[in-house]
Amino acid sequence: MTAPDPDARPRAVSILTGVVLLEALALAGAALRLVRTLLFEAPLTVGGTVFLTAVFLGGALWLWRVGRALWRGYRWPRAAALVVQLFLLVLALPLLQSGQWTAGLVPAVPAVVVLVLLFRPGVLAWTSRTVR
Repeated sequence: MTAPDPDARPRAVSILTGVVLLEALALAGAALRLVRTLLFEAPLTVGGTVFLTAVFLGGALWLWRVGRALWRGYRWPRAAALVVQLFLLVLALPLLQSGQWTAGLVPAVPAVVVLVLLFRPGVLAWTSRTVR
């Protein structure tokens, strides 16, 4: 039996990165939907919609950077990914408690997947390496 290659990216890291990048794309899609609202519909408040669009785009860019850094094996994005997933769970919990299962499970399921994968031994080893 051969020893595993220490430079081989664990499968859990690939899945983790994919989920984080999909979250970034979903947030960017929500921002684009807000832009569409600004251009073609009547938003409730223009200023609030512009601000929310900027926040969503900033969050999407941040998640994209976190995903790329996880893929490369840096240590810092673990904390960033953890915080984002905890926020998603905080947003999903009231939806689930009010019986809105679809709207609650959409953010909750990826958040739980990322939280579980963040603490897998292979992910911890990959993001704790000293040589890149």
